[in-house]
Amino acid sequence: MKNQLRVPDMPGKSSVAMNRWFAQLFADGLLFNPDDHPEDIVEIGTGEPTFTEKECQVLNASLDRLFKCHGDKVYDVALNYFHKAMGITPRYANA
Repeated sequence: MKNQLRVPDMPGKSSVAMNRWFAQLFADGLLFNPDDHPEDIVEIGTGEPTFTEKECQVLNASLDRLFKCHGDKVYDVALNYFHKAMGITPRYANA
């Protein structure tokens, strides 16, 4: 049986690709802070790692690419999905 990854493939270099990548993490319940190392993220109830070693490799390479191409805009895109996950509508969204 093939070992399938739960994380999205490495994104392209465009802003659209970055947005889609974070959207997929959000949709799959795998969204995390881009400042956190995937290797350090654990399931709260069990303390078990959230991501496999291979998933961590894909996530780290993806974030490296995104930060290289987009700098701090990565945080803005990720924050939009954190707001969505928390049911928050920022005040500036209605301005």
